[in-house]
Amino acid sequence: MAKARILVTGATGRVGGALAPLLKRAGAQVVALVRDPARAKPLATQGIELRQADLADPNSLPKALEGIDKAFLATGDSREQATLETNFIAAAAAAGVGHIVKLSAQSAGLSPPRSFGVFHRQAEIALERSGVPFTVLRPTFFMQSLLLFADDIRKKGQFTAPIKGGRVAMVDLRDVAAVAALCLADDAHKGRAYIVTGPRAIDFFEVAKLIGQARGRNVAFKPLPAFIARLAMPYATGMPRWYANLVIDLFVALNKGAQMPMTDTVERLTGKKPRTLEAFLKENAAAFAPTPAGT
Repeated sequence: MAKARILVTGATGRVGGALAPLLKRAGAQVVALVRDPARAKPLATQGIELRQADLADPNSLPKALEGIDKAFLATGDSREQATLETNFIAAAAAAGVGHIVKLSAQSAGLSPPRSFGVFHRQAEIALERSGVPFTVLRPTFFMQSLLLFADDIRKKGQFTAPIKGGRVAMVDLRDVAAVAALCLADDAHKGRAYIVTGPRAIDFFEVAKLIGQARGRNVAFKPLPAFIARLAMPYATGMPRWYANLVIDLFVALNKGAQMPMTDTVERLTGKKPRTLEAFLKENAAAFAPTPAGT
């Protein structure tokens, strides 16, 4: 039997970038859908086929989807996310793609959806109505997102976020990619939605403690009231206000325990325990290392 030809969107992004090599090593014929082939040269050196298309241009998609058996759908956070993904879903349905695994977000499954989960849920509905067999992955907060605090931690020894006591079952995005690979390999996962979490729920005070242990110097965490964050975050980070508001909406949900429950999805599907936060921080300790004086 011929090997499945699997198209990966977002292959230069975080989860897609981890997934494409996984699929290749497993023997699949992997196609990366990219807007800028020059940016994707590292994928090409691994024997991954590059096809150029833009989800914002539906006319570019039919050719890119020729001969594709299955697809992984992931796009970056944006106001146009639902539209971009709906464009892809419609083109995949027309091309006869047999299975789409969509990277969504745990916040899409809340009632009502929160934050970026609103856009994800709109795309999920389009997928449900498309007639294309699908699997939806709803991961919790990525451990890798803690790296966004690294600059403050290096320079100030502290970080802040609009969350206080909420515990979060953070997940390593590489475990999400491993789950996606298993779902693409096995048709038994069609029609399923999986919440993908790490092995335990942790609050941000303990996160700070663990970062301090990993880098060898204490780190402080300071909760920031959400209403102050809404005023300050766009100026402090350069984020557009609409984006900052959605980030804060997510943290408000986290503070209320939205991502505290854990699932066994990673271990049940991959046969391996999910990576721990301690292991992730040890691996990335240099990112949080103190900035030398005078630099």
